[in-house]
Amino acid sequence: MSGKLFLFLNILFINLFALSVKVDKEHVIKGDSVIYSITAEGSDIEFPKLKKIAGYKIESVSTSQSISIINGNFKTLITKSYIFTPLHSCVIPSYKVIIDNKVKYTKKINIKVVKSNKKNKDFKLEVFIPSKMFVGYPYVIKIKFYQKTSVDFDNLQLVLPRSDDYELKQIGNEKDYYEKMYKVAEVKYILVPKKQKVIDFIVKLKIGFIKQIVDEFGFIQTKTRYKTLIDDKKIKIKRIYNGLIGDFKMSFSVDKKKVDAKKPVNGLLKIYGYGYLNNVSNIHLNIPNTAIYDNKVDINTTIKNNKVYSEYRKNFVILADKNYTIPPINLSYYSINRKKEINLTTLPIKITVKSTKLPFQSINTKNNQKYQEKIQVVTHTKIKYKFKINYLYIILAFIIGLLLGIIWYLIKCKDLLKNKKFELPKNLYQKLLPYADNPKIKEILNKLYNKEKLTKSDKEFIKGFFNENKRSS
Repeated sequence: MSGKLFLFLNILFINLFALSVKVDKEHVIKGDSVIYSITAEGSDIEFPKLKKIAGYKIESVSTSQSISIINGNFKTLITKSYIFTPLHSCVIPSYKVIIDNKVKYTKKINIKVVKSNKKNKDFKLEVFIPSKMFVGYPYVIKIKFYQKTSVDFDNLQLVLPRSDDYELKQIGNEKDYYEKMYKVAEVKYILVPKKQKVIDFIVKLKIGFIKQIVDEFGFIQTKTRYKTLIDDKKIKIKRIYNGLIGDFKMSFSVDKKKVDAKKPVNGLLKIYGYGYLNNVSNIHLNIPNTAIYDNKVDINTTIKNNKVYSEYRKNFVILADKNYTIPPINLSYYSINRKKEINLTTLPIKITVKSTKLPFQSINTKNNQKYQEKIQVVTHTKIKYKFKINYLYIILAFIIGLLLGIIWYLIKCKDLLKNKKFELPKNLYQKLLPYADNPKIKEILNKLYNKEKLTKSDKEFIKGFFNENKRSS
């Protein structure tokens, strides 16, 4: 009986030693991290692949091991340590570990999270955010971190909540300054709610400290331990309007109201005020018998008077050969100050287009007359001296002409070998504008206006287009 009991205790001891788990503390002050360690012994060990423990993200993983040889058999003792920060009391579940093709399970561990009785005077975290919000309206969030100047740390991580329920982005750079005995870091963000609901906005600031610990094998290891400051805010989000919310103004202006035919009129649309204009759709103009080129939208968002101020700008270029009217542009929004829907409308703008008669025909007629006069002079000269030319001169002229032709051909071949790159004319945009009715020219004008690179085929087209115009003129 005693022999069987000894054998049972021996097997039990081996199984217990083959796999064990522990935490550095089971009672945790809220914000402190926990080290959860799994130790296993065997020749072939497979640990669980963990990303979270009890629903909390694993911050770091470390491994230590030792190897022993008993009766010619290799045994490896491996410890995997996981660091996580629980915000509430939780249970670390049982995990599966495979040791030498045998499945074993770790025991569960209860973690109790308690609030600290004393305030941490070395570090402080403050989050300034409204408790009530409207869907579609932007709000300024201010986060301040206080560090006592006499205290040092290894690293700092600000962890912000991310969700599809809202849009969150930083505005400006971090602002650093001193306040009494603290060094203060201040960061501002814009939050734009997307859904009607109540959200938990949890901001965590993880402060890393270097700490040396002795592992299971007696070795000293340097690890980073984190102290986490938490500020948890509940925000109630309500939907009051399906569309733009804020307080805005709108204008449309042009650089001229009288213009020559096929000369550009530059227009500028501006929407500006307190609110968020990033979600405003791209606005276009529709004017019959005109060619319109619109630039990309430029939206600038800043903070004024602790509120979000936005400015929407879009440029237009309009070409026509007849009078036209730029129609009104309409925009509706819900006013936060007036608490009602407001409709904005720009004024119509009449543009007078002056028709110009280009004297192409008269210029061509004059050139033709000069050309005809030249031909007559040359013909008259040839007839006059027809019987006085010596044949020796004819042969000499033929040889000289042949030599000049060979030289010209060699120069031409040399130029072709060099394959000179075609240089685009200066003020290309202005030179192409009169021909905007050509689809290809229109495409190239759009690229030039939006500062896009022209392709090789675009440049070849421009080269051929100008050469053809030179021949026709």
